[in-house]
Amino acid sequence: MNSSSFSYSIEDRLRAATRMPQPRREFLDGLRARLVEVPRLSTETARRPRVSFQQPAWVYSLVAVLAITVAILAIGPQRVLAAVRHLWGYIPGVGIVDQSAPIRVLAEPVRITRDGITISVNQATLTADQTHIEYGISGVPLSAYPKDETVLGCAESGYLRLPDGTQVDLNAPIPADVNAATLVIPCIFNTLPGSVPLDWELSMRFVPAPPDMTVLPVIYLTPSPHVDVSAPGVPVTDQMPWISIDQVIETQDGYVLIGTFRPQISNGGWAQVSGVPQIRDGAGSKVEYTIPQDVQHVNTGDLNNGGFQFAYQVKAAGLAFPLTISFPGEIYSPAEPAATAEIDFDAGPDPRPGQVWELNQDIHLGAYTTHLISVTAQEDGYYFQVRSDDRVSPPSIQIEGYPATGGSGGGGGISLAFAELPKGKLKLIFSDLFVVTDTTVWEVSWQPEMIRTDWPTPASGQDRVCVGTKAIDQLGPLPAGLQGQVLLTGLNPNIRIILAWLDGTQGLVVPNASRGTLSPDGKFLAYPGSEGITILNLTTQATSVLPIVGARDLHWSPDGKSIAFVTVGDSYGVLVASLDGKSRRQYSNLGYESIAGWSSDGNQLYYAIPDAGGTGWLLKSVAIVSGDTKSLFVLENASGKAPLPTLSPDGNWVVYRGRDNGSLYMIRMDGTQSRLVVANPSESNAITGIAWDQSGSWLGISILQSGVQDGDVLLLNPQSCVTYRLSSLQGELDGLRIP
Repeated sequence: MNSSSFSYSIEDRLRAATRMPQPRREFLDGLRARLVEVPRLSTETARRPRVSFQQPAWVYSLVAVLAITVAILAIGPQRVLAAVRHLWGYIPGVGIVDQSAPIRVLAEPVRITRDGITISVNQATLTADQTHIEYGISGVPLSAYPKDETVLGCAESGYLRLPDGTQVDLNAPIPADVNAATLVIPCIFNTLPGSVPLDWELSMRFVPAPPDMTVLPVIYLTPSPHVDVSAPGVPVTDQMPWISIDQVIETQDGYVLIGTFRPQISNGGWAQVSGVPQIRDGAGSKVEYTIPQDVQHVNTGDLNNGGFQFAYQVKAAGLAFPLTISFPGEIYSPAEPAATAEIDFDAGPDPRPGQVWELNQDIHLGAYTTHLISVTAQEDGYYFQVRSDDRVSPPSIQIEGYPATGGSGGGGGISLAFAELPKGKLKLIFSDLFVVTDTTVWEVSWQPEMIRTDWPTPASGQDRVCVGTKAIDQLGPLPAGLQGQVLLTGLNPNIRIILAWLDGTQGLVVPNASRGTLSPDGKFLAYPGSEGITILNLTTQATSVLPIVGARDLHWSPDGKSIAFVTVGDSYGVLVASLDGKSRRQYSNLGYESIAGWSSDGNQLYYAIPDAGGTGWLLKSVAIVSGDTKSLFVLENASGKAPLPTLSPDGNWVVYRGRDNGSLYMIRMDGTQSRLVVANPSESNAITGIAWDQSGSWLGISILQSGVQDGDVLLLNPQSCVTYRLSSLQGELDGLRIP
């Protein structure tokens, strides 16, 4: 039995049952049959005259409710709840769905391209209560969006048009007898008028979901009592637990735990989770988890006082149960709730942003004191620097006669924003102090009814992973005799470019610079600078500048005479410029491309853009002479943020960062033989840099992990899987040279 369950009262069960969706027709038919199974009237009774009069409608409703209640009690609340809860299932990538009617899906993906912009409907799932449509857009240039954040582009929402012309919202349920619809997108969100095509229409067909479609059961649990660990003297109620696991979904490799944090505070205070929640197993080991983005939370109760709902997904292989979820935080309770204080403040007739008034004045609120250190004018308001008594939060601040339109606080300061900046002599009003308790931890434990030991082994092909379950700190050190150089971006204590040897010896440091790139012969260093692309001669230390501001993702051509880059300056997209400054040519116009590298002969340049299909990034090639562009294949499971594609020197392979940002994939340039090279050892890891050496034998990667300030650098041979940890080097990897 799940360790967090207990028996609610019948009233609670009925209340919970009435909140559930409507049951299946078979269930209703069975329930109706039970209701009509009553003793027949005697002949004498049947012959009595009937008195006819109209009953108010509410009487019939009450009778129906009482009849259903009696039936539920007769059948058993647990069976009713089980029948109703069976209606819900979980489809990975879609979320929790209603199964009371047959599920339908998209018959085939739909894709339209206009002026280089592609919109693709990749998935549609139709259930009794909603329509889930997943579509992607790619190829919209950054120039189509406003440069000024105060300017808003198109905000007209899309909709579905049914065959009879009816328009419905994108998420509205579609009638069961309607198997087609058109997705209408009047304009691409936030684009400027005239920048991209308007009035997109994509026709979709729907078919019954295949029998093998994955729909995982959602297991509903009954919350258990929980011992409150709030601060002494804070009144709480004991009718509901502080934390409960409400639903559990068993996936192919573990569980999704869905729950509620529901503070039971009745005195106007609130609970605040101030640290990162942790999960530990029965052996006390930390359990890595992810937050599934497809789980939709439904507020089934009062979530005031800092309450929230959560969902965490864990892999179950090797776990010891029960699992314990911990939330560190504090409780804030009102202190002197009726106390207020006022002071006068003269901002003058023309306060300027950045202007500071040093006040150093004590504000007394009952038994507590807050010290107002200074007031600073901002573009649309004021920043108040305050210092309060220990364990007392900063007070609320108002300016009499000027209602604030927004505000924020934290770190010893409070900001207030106004529609119009208050000027002249002002009255500041202080109130609402809160006492903060010592940091505490709220916990809830859970374990499955039956503990499985048959979790599947890693999928086929995983045996070729070079770095997997082994911790990075268990990798062997660099062997003697292996020499070379690495180019790094150091982050702490200040950002800088570092050129170092594999043993950690630093040869060059360029302060206030990042993301450099070495020339093919290793004699020059190029990096973005404030005046343009800076070229540093590593032999003479002489520098020159290509006046191209805003360039990033620099890549030398194989002959060392040109540099490819992406810019978000006046010319958005991928450009190639010669080092002598005599030529510059633009090859794309998006501004968010990720360059993979050059072909070995320098005739082709490769870059990736997000694919509208939603599965990864589309790798493209462009001919340097003709400018002809070709779409090659999709880098599947690539990072949604930045895949960091990197072409091998011989042009045969491309490696890229995976969707979880901590794994590394490798695929041939013909789109075959995809391989996972690095399986993310920890969900908290993230690859920050990838580089081949000039021979293509060694691959360097930098991985940022918790507890390591600038990240680790690994050196691996992707063919033999020999892997070393360069323990004396830290930073984001930009280049690698091994003689």
